[in-house]
Amino acid sequence: MACIDPDGTLTPLGLLLLKGLAEQPMPPEDVAKHLGEPLFRVRGSLRELTGADLIEEEGGLYHLTEVGQSKL
Repeated sequence: MACIDPDGTLTPLGLLLLKGLAEQPMPPEDVAKHLGEPLFRVRGSLRELTGADLIEEEGGLYHLTEVGQSKL
């Protein structure tokens, strides 16, 4: 599922994902549990948001970047 619309705005899923990571950094498995989405979809969403510099991975945990925080 896409997290960013063609016009650059976040989809509801993208916003929900960013809000979850704003609470605490999480590994993909915990993000999937938090969202109630399959892990394969979450991994795709994490790649998309990482590519847009909204989140980054460090030590297996994903967290918001400054750009990601500005979107909340």
